[in-house]
Amino acid sequence: MNKADIAAQLGFELHTAARLLKRNFDRRAKAHGLTRSRWQVLWILNKTQGMKQAELAERMDVAPISLTRQIDLLQAEGLVERRQDPQDRRCFRVFLTDAAEPVLKTLHGLAREARGQALAGVSEAEQQQLLNLLGRVRKNLSREEIESV
Repeated sequence: MNKADIAAQLGFELHTAARLLKRNFDRRAKAHGLTRSRWQVLWILNKTQGMKQAELAERMDVAPISLTRQIDLLQAEGLVERRQDPQDRRCFRVFLTDAAEPVLKTLHGLAREARGQALAGVSEAEQQQLLNLLGRVRKNLSREEIESV
């Protein structure tokens, strides 16, 4: 295989692996009544509490209006709460509630299962190498994102 074919195949494999990993996790989450948009909100807030709704929408790569409905549903279930931004009364920040803890535990378990399946037969050293290489790819692509802003 020549260099161009390898690069093309690599792009295809990255895309396919990411898509399959997402679908695998989605199937597991669906069994617990969690759609992708619901678990993504909870997952991101678990990492960064108190994001503005607009920031959260950008992180999820969705339109703010689409996110509003998800937050409404999660808030009705008592899993998140909106708090007025003290610096900007037009904005709300979104926080997880204590009730979200069991759901997050479930999500972490599902993620562990999906990763275990995805990385079956891949040694720890290979995983570290893959992590390093994908980090470089992400960094290369992020540079363009930053420059285009």
